[in-house]
Amino acid sequence: MNEKSINVLEYPKILKQLAEFCITEAGKEFASNLKPMNQFDEIMKALDETEEAVNMSLRNGRPPLARIHNILHILQLAEIGSVLDMSSLLEVASTLRLTKDLIDYYDKDIEKNELHRLVPLFEALDDCLDLEREISKKIIGPNEMADNATPKLASIRREIIAKNNQISDKLNRIVTSSSYESILQDRLVTVRDNRYVIPVKQEYRNRIPGIVLDKSSTGSTVFIEPLSVINLNNDLKLLRAEEEKEIFTILENLTGKVSAYHAVIERDFHMISRLDFIFAKAGYALSNGSVRVKINPNGPISLLNARHPLLDPKKAVASDIVFRPDIKVIVITGPNTGGKTVTLKTIGLLTLMIQSGLFVPVKEGSATGIFKNIFADIGDEQSIEQSLSTFSAHMQNIVYFMAQAQKGDLVLFDELGAGTDPTEGAALAIALLNELFRRDVITVATTHYSELKEYALTTPGITNASVEFDVKTLKPTYRLIIGIPGKSNAFEIASRLGLNDQIISEARQFINSGSVRFEKTLDLIDEKRKEMEAALQEAELKERTAEEKIRNAEEKASDVYQKRDAIIRQAHQEAETIVEKTKAQSESIYQEIRAIQENTMASIDNKKLESLRKEINRQSQLSKKQVQKDQQKKYKKKKANPKVLKKGDIVFVESLNKEGEIVEIKQGENKATVQIGPMKLQVKTSQLSQIQHYEKKTKRNPKKINAADRHKMSSRLDLRGMTGDEARYAVEKFLSDAVVSNTNNLTIIHGKGTGVLQKVVQNYLKHSSIVKSFRFGNPSEGGTGATIVELK
Repeated sequence: MNEKSINVLEYPKILKQLAEFCITEAGKEFASNLKPMNQFDEIMKALDETEEAVNMSLRNGRPPLARIHNILHILQLAEIGSVLDMSSLLEVASTLRLTKDLIDYYDKDIEKNELHRLVPLFEALDDCLDLEREISKKIIGPNEMADNATPKLASIRREIIAKNNQISDKLNRIVTSSSYESILQDRLVTVRDNRYVIPVKQEYRNRIPGIVLDKSSTGSTVFIEPLSVINLNNDLKLLRAEEEKEIFTILENLTGKVSAYHAVIERDFHMISRLDFIFAKAGYALSNGSVRVKINPNGPISLLNARHPLLDPKKAVASDIVFRPDIKVIVITGPNTGGKTVTLKTIGLLTLMIQSGLFVPVKEGSATGIFKNIFADIGDEQSIEQSLSTFSAHMQNIVYFMAQAQKGDLVLFDELGAGTDPTEGAALAIALLNELFRRDVITVATTHYSELKEYALTTPGITNASVEFDVKTLKPTYRLIIGIPGKSNAFEIASRLGLNDQIISEARQFINSGSVRFEKTLDLIDEKRKEMEAALQEAELKERTAEEKIRNAEEKASDVYQKRDAIIRQAHQEAETIVEKTKAQSESIYQEIRAIQENTMASIDNKKLESLRKEINRQSQLSKKQVQKDQQKKYKKKKANPKVLKKGDIVFVESLNKEGEIVEIKQGENKATVQIGPMKLQVKTSQLSQIQHYEKKTKRNPKKINAADRHKMSSRLDLRGMTGDEARYAVEKFLSDAVVSNTNNLTIIHGKGTGVLQKVVQNYLKHSSIVKSFRFGNPSEGGTGATIVELK
């Protein structure tokens, strides 16, 4: 890739943003050194890694990465035989703990079978658990070894404590003695040269036998080690030397183990750094709503709803940047500050990012080809002053591009031919575009020249594009419109700003009639385009309104189903309670019967037995009546006469203990279609009863069930925005409802996205016994974003 063009397109700013999502220094280094690729396999691998990291982050959250130092130099020291200090060993242990955390993160992923590119990275991790635990146990801090690091060190430190206590006791007796009060500078014990001493006034130094180890800066105090503690201090010094020697032995032993694991720990470090970088790409994508773009190696650019990634997402205007397969060159025209340069940079920068394995801020369904090189000549359009030196600088870039560009490259020109005589500049620009077109080089150029607009209109394979400008507000909308040339709008802008109309009218006379007709044609085209866009927006609004109404209806229907299910469950529970109560009473009576039979030796009290049997029958009858009373809603009925039944009658279905409305009579078959809530059932007329009145002799005015009250089964289910578990439950309920309503052809909308919902849906359908077949939708049915299902 051309390094100058990469800088012009501001690619390094993207890398800087990406590095901020990295946790480790090595990961940041990966991000800072990321380069665009031009090999299909390499680009696909990088995009696959990003996609898998995005999916893992959505399923499990960000991985437990933490800041670790670069330990490669530490491993090299261990390898050559240097003894590592405590701080270095703790860095190694920290890296191994992070390794273990990443292994746990990977092991807990319930959908790791969806991973392919990341598996080798996670599987290569080895936490060296024994080594990490040993280092963490023995070394407490950067300069502190644990007492129990070894039994010998523990023994030495116990002796050190004992010697310290002995020395403290002797010296404390001296400093607290009243006989020494006048000769001591302070009543305290201090340390000089790692030996315990007491501060004595200079003039009394001979009063305490011992060795003078130091004196104060003023000379008024001397620090004396009394003779009584000299041997103890000597013992303490020897013990400290033994302690240092034992610590060195421990460090030497741990260093040897680090050296033995050198290759494993180094691999862990590289895998952690790589995973940090890959998950930083995922974090970057999730932070700005970026998606994966499909790669067609030789396909055209088709970036839908694309926006510049460095602009504020809330303010940046998205545009469709789409090349038809037969188009090789696009000429963008329009006023200054209208967004032409931003469009050029958006095309170039998004292409660089895609070929670096990054997701970009476009709409799903976007696609692009692969470019071997990208050449961009983009200057500063803020100044209206053009000079020969500026033109020369542009020409130097153009000369280099023309010497290098070939098929498979992308060339971006900003204000091609500007900075010189307009006639010569336009002629030169046309010649350059012709040459690039002959080489089959994809080219995008911005210009103000009318000659280039006409050239793009009349040359096959080359098309116009424009950036929209609102003359009424004198503000650009920044929308890119492909296929229509733009206007510079110089006269309109001048008029709106207050320039005299006579001057503008005179200026128009200097334009040839052909140019005037051309500009009027552009005005007419622009008006028609705006009318078409307004009509399209109105149609889309109506479609969204209709979809919203459908969703609301489906939600209400779902509520009806839930309430119906709750009522049925409650009725079953009440019936079960009555039956259980009756069983308990019956069992109590039977136990009493058995007790009478067992305890009566001479004769049985037949009268009592008969009384108990009658009580059982009475309880059973009460139970049946109570259940019927609850489930039949306390109304009386009579057997239906098939001849007088008619559509709209409210009847009682004996087999279901439910009331419903007759919606169809089949006289010849003695059958009727009855609507019970949301369900329609065919039943024999012999199973129907006509409802007369309630038990309280109040006339029943049955409410007719109209069409608006009935639940209409929707044949579409939209899963977008759901999790996998939510989608699976929704599909299961959707199929059950379809069976009840006798709906056989269904559409399940899962979107394209990452493909997770699509897999959940189709895996469920594969194992469903009521599904006859399923397939992806046709383009008019939603394409691969929808699955069409046929039930048995």
